[in-house]
Amino acid sequence: MKLLKLLLAATLVCCSFAAFAAPDPATLLPLDPQIKTGKLANGLTYYIQRNRRPEKRVELRLVVKAGSVLEDEDQLGLAHFTEHMAFNGSTHFKRHELISWLQSVGVKFGADLNAYTSFDETVYMLPIPVDKKENLDKGLLVLEDWAQGVTFNDADVESERGIVLEELRLGKGATDRMNKVLLPKIFNGSLYARRLPIGKEEVLKSFKPDAIRRFYKDWYRPDLMAVIVVGDVDPIEAESLVARHFSKLVNPAKPRPRIYQPIPERKESEAIVVTDREAPSNLVTIRYPFIERTESKTVGEYRTRMVELLSAGLLSQRIAELSQQSNPPFLQGYSNMAKAVHGYQAFVSSAVVGKAGALPAIRAWWRKANVRANSVSTWWSLSAPKRT
Repeated sequence: MKLLKLLLAATLVCCSFAAFAAPDPATLLPLDPQIKTGKLANGLTYYIQRNRRPEKRVELRLVVKAGSVLEDEDQLGLAHFTEHMAFNGSTHFKRHELISWLQSVGVKFGADLNAYTSFDETVYMLPIPVDKKENLDKGLLVLEDWAQGVTFNDADVESERGIVLEELRLGKGATDRMNKVLLPKIFNGSLYARRLPIGKEEVLKSFKPDAIRRFYKDWYRPDLMAVIVVGDVDPIEAESLVARHFSKLVNPAKPRPRIYQPIPERKESEAIVVTDREAPSNLVTIRYPFIERTESKTVGEYRTRMVELLSAGLLSQRIAELSQQSNPPFLQGYSNMAKAVHGYQAFVSSAVVGKAGALPAIRAWWRKANVRANSVSTWWSLSAPKRT
């Protein structure tokens, strides 16, 4: 009996160790079982999740894997302009009708309804109440029109031209002027430096409506789209509505290839000084070269991402401690592993320089950065799973 108890105890100990053993880094991360996902025959992907809080509310999103980096030379700024035109008339909503309907169900333009355009994607966000069942159907009809039903009437394009030009004008200033110097250096000659989403004034003033229609036809296609539905909704019903609204979308007979632009590898370090009389503060930034970035799909990749976040967080805390001294080398600062554009990230550390100037800030940062690198390297080597 005593031997049996010892064997049982040993078995329990082994099971306990097995339960806490490090998982295989190659194990794929599971998708949340609450998310219903699928792909239509035309290539459009959808994601649906029931969320009962807040009650009777749903968030709809149309994600298009197309942004300013895909513009031709006569289209600079038209990815963003297309986003504006989505609210200026479509197959099922004449100009102003969409905003009028949304306001009638309690959705405010800007505060609730919104969209954005970046280098590689355009995202439309539509939160709607579903206290009336037909609202979900009509909300998906709005997304359907944004996907392939925007009309681009000549008069509407001309009317919106002034609004976009005013947005460009408001963005001018010290930051814009300095970015024109910095971005070509940061992106190291990549096309991204020449494809800022706001575009170029000369193009926005003179482009013909056919240029924006061409961009829409080339890139707003179902194989580059995803529809997201999250909220107080029956997933089965939502899936049926998504299929009904978006299965009819078609891809071009000869689609242009969707190529993600590379960022050339940096061969040497470089120091840049950029000044502007209207700059609101003095900054010193240390930016490491871009490295390739992929979304975490395995346990090992997820673990690597956590180590990156941890190391950046440790350095940020130490920078914050320095800024609290009676005579700090800088006023404030931060560090993070920043996602830049599709497929790339870079470690960035920045500090607001005080009266002492830039040199004390750089020296202090460098001391903390070396401590961070050594500490994280040691932690990684001790905690990394061992394979036999």
